[in-house]
Amino acid sequence: MRQSSSVASSGDTAAPRMYFIPFPTPGHALPMSDLARLFASRGADATLVLTHANATRLGGPVARAAAAGLRIRIIALTLPAEAAGLTGGHESADDLPNRELAGPFAIAVDLLSPLFADLLRRQPADAVVFDGVLPWAATAASELGIPRYAFTGTGCFALSVQRALLLHSPQNGVASDTEPFLVPGLPDAVRLTRSRLAEATLPGAHSREFLNRMFDAERATTGWVVNSFADLEQRYIEHYEKDTGKPVFAVGPVCLVNGDGDDTLERGRGGEADTAAEAARVLRWLDTKPARSVVYVCFGSLTRFPREQVAELGMGLADSGANFVWVVGDKNAPLPLPEIDGAAPCRWLVVKGWAPQVAVLRHAAVGAFVTHCGWGAVTEAAAAGVPVLAWPVFAEQFYNEALVVGLAGTGVSMGAERGYAWGGEALGGVVVGREAVAERVRSAMADEALRGRAREVGERARWAVEAGGSSYEAVGALLEDVLRPQRLRQGQDGAGRPAGGMP
Repeated sequence: MRQSSSVASSGDTAAPRMYFIPFPTPGHALPMSDLARLFASRGADATLVLTHANATRLGGPVARAAAAGLRIRIIALTLPAEAAGLTGGHESADDLPNRELAGPFAIAVDLLSPLFADLLRRQPADAVVFDGVLPWAATAASELGIPRYAFTGTGCFALSVQRALLLHSPQNGVASDTEPFLVPGLPDAVRLTRSRLAEATLPGAHSREFLNRMFDAERATTGWVVNSFADLEQRYIEHYEKDTGKPVFAVGPVCLVNGDGDDTLERGRGGEADTAAEAARVLRWLDTKPARSVVYVCFGSLTRFPREQVAELGMGLADSGANFVWVVGDKNAPLPLPEIDGAAPCRWLVVKGWAPQVAVLRHAAVGAFVTHCGWGAVTEAAAAGVPVLAWPVFAEQFYNEALVVGLAGTGVSMGAERGYAWGGEALGGVVVGREAVAERVRSAMADEALRGRAREVGERARWAVEAGGSSYEAVGALLEDVLRPQRLRQGQDGAGRPAGGMP
């Protein structure tokens, strides 16, 4: 990766020192790693702060960027697990064997606060980009007078929906979990049901705690850094700016910082001996398939379906007649699955645990993506121009489905009318049955209009990150924002002229 033209690489201004600290789980750490390399490619001096486990996973691309001349590094912090009562050596949320450990894990993450504050005192920064669920990182920066920018982890549409639900509680005014209600105050008429809401917004949930946390984040941040782009959700970028009174820097899709080499092939799985071989196996199999003939199926790092749902999904994929690559999470039902043993082996490839997702989505053989609609997956599909078959599971994923299916038109629903309680999936039963899976996959693979809309969004995503594109300009604008205090001290304005001077 080479440095691209940037305000930060011109004139006499020193490169801005920026820290990037995500919540330790792949859905947050992966895009934050991409983000750090993106800003380093534009001239920033970037430090990515991770737990040791995630440093191992994500270290390869960072090391290659540094070897290519970019100013970027990883600082690994030791998670204070013992002090939090967390056993088992777990340093990433996806590694937790059950939900009971989520509480001690969250406590351990919060105990990183003094370690991070000490790091900032010893190695000062010009800006901190902190995960929106780590308010203590913003506090540490604020106490030292360092500008702080919240990386939201999701898009402005979902953020706007969540904010409206917490502020106005329209979900409390319906009689049942399946009765639709209008989400107030949005640019579009968006209707949801209680069965499709994040847990924090449900009646009886500790919504006041989440509301207070939301307002704390809004007060703490200088601006929002969002893994999105103008052509995907411009009205909601503007809406969220207006609602919160803070600027939004939509700099995505950040996955496009990865080229077609090793950075993409080992993304999220560095440091493991079999990574290259597994990536090669998946891509070789795809090479044998016709263009746009394969359905890629993956539900992210945290989803754990009950066994009966795994079986229904597998049988439905087999019945669809489509070729498919199916990534089955480490915590899901064991393989092989006898229910689909009758399918022709050349038609499907089942992968345990991990696949090179960005590389797979870019492959010419892939024609659709069955996904849980985590925001990283949504932006990766958009960047690749691949249609989405949306199957939300929990958190804000149903809101992302509403954007992709209802507004962007780049996806169709798999028919999930409810999700699972995270950690309680075993009791959730079957949400989408075999026949529905087969029918939705067949329909989507034959939908040329859907494919065309997705392809157009992919082109716009790639334009956004090129010089002059909306996301490219947003990176420059954030760097200008970070550099402004430094330039004022030097007596220059943002264009390198004497402050207050004539143009």
